[in-house]
Amino acid sequence: MTKHIISIDVGTTNMKMTLFDQQYQLVESQKFAHKHHLITDIIFELNLEEIWGNLIFGLEKWLANYKLTNVELILTTAMHSIQLLNQNMQLVGSLITWADNRGTNAIEKTSQIDRENQYYQTGTPIHPMNPYFKLLELFDDSLNDDTRYKLDKGLLIGSLKDVLYYRLTGDWVVDISNASSSGLLDLKNLTWDSKSLHDIGLSIKQLPSIKPLTYSRQVNIPQFSNLEMTVILGTSDGVSSNFAFNDLPHTAVLSIGTSHAIRIIHHDIQLDYHTHNFCYAIDENQYLVGIPSNNGANILSWANRIFNSTFDELNEIMKIRPAVSATFLPYLNGERGPIWDDRACALFTNLSRNDDRESILFSLILGMIFNIKENVNALSDLVAFDSIGLVGGVTQLESFPQLLSDVLGIKLYLPKLENAETMGSIRSTRQLLIVNDYRIVTPNISAFHQFNEAYVNYQKQKNLFYTNESPTS
Repeated sequence: MTKHIISIDVGTTNMKMTLFDQQYQLVESQKFAHKHHLITDIIFELNLEEIWGNLIFGLEKWLANYKLTNVELILTTAMHSIQLLNQNMQLVGSLITWADNRGTNAIEKTSQIDRENQYYQTGTPIHPMNPYFKLLELFDDSLNDDTRYKLDKGLLIGSLKDVLYYRLTGDWVVDISNASSSGLLDLKNLTWDSKSLHDIGLSIKQLPSIKPLTYSRQVNIPQFSNLEMTVILGTSDGVSSNFAFNDLPHTAVLSIGTSHAIRIIHHDIQLDYHTHNFCYAIDENQYLVGIPSNNGANILSWANRIFNSTFDELNEIMKIRPAVSATFLPYLNGERGPIWDDRACALFTNLSRNDDRESILFSLILGMIFNIKENVNALSDLVAFDSIGLVGGVTQLESFPQLLSDVLGIKLYLPKLENAETMGSIRSTRQLLIVNDYRIVTPNISAFHQFNEAYVNYQKQKNLFYTNESPTS
């Protein structure tokens, strides 16, 4: 029987499912947007039942259309989620995502020395995205302002990954990388951290078992009982994105979606409280080291809405590169790296009557890229790399990769394979090394030096308003 592979990648905004044949050739992909969600200034919750329903629908569609009988599923999920459960594994409340700001009260109550100790113990940044602080707040009535969550401490603490895996197999387990991003894992021992659990008032029995990313079980769902269908536990979206470029040595991976993150896989733990990078275990010998940001291509979408521009117009401006005098600090969504200030706001400086539409739009674009450059430079100080693999929808803008390369002064690799990140899921679970076909973009050194002068001015302007002090102070 021919075995097909289905990569399931569940993010914060949608779920992507990709079907491959046994030669790892792409057959078809499908995407399901998360439509049922609750989003306020504080809350960002998803409906896990909607995600589960779409997952089953997508599987049944392909099983019928392609008459599949032997299938291997690989499960990849976004990090930092929380799904509370009762003792019968029934959902309690909605799926709380990384973008949810509950946890702020708990951070403010935590002393500076305790924040630092928690960071070095778990490798997870001190930020509301960190489930440790969310749970501290949710289980403390004096901190929890959300009347929907007045919780008893007998609840089970799940996440997107382990709940989906449990529903597929009946086995309640989580992979090391997702466990590591929970803020509850002892980074050195790769076990649940007893102090973190004690702080919240939890026990290890309330958490899933931790398993390697290659862990595999038979799917145990009645409608699929006549099929050969297994599911590999898989890893997090950040890890799979990096494995998509595992044929390139000394290469970091930059993902630019609504937000952005720069990451690299390293053989040692690398943590710096000032930089406040994350360091998540993949296994006993590999760690995902990186810096996340709240702001990426959301800057471009915002510019289009405010200035009634289009992506085609922005692409043309990136090509023309008009002269600019204004500086844009792009913190539309607050910020994680590099300034770690949830209260940060975007702002223009040096704006004058001589600025026209094109120069203002280009200064917005440069502000977005300069923010990326600051995180790229900070990561390179921790782990050396000499090229960057680039993924994200923004790469579809023809002029963007060259502009980014010129500003960063770094060679970029853009995979020609559609949905390359899903191939990373297969590579990570099977330790495959397949040589990709890339579009390679090299920096123009003259342009790099010109942009570097503008970047120095950007840094000066930024430091007038924001400094990279201790996180969420």
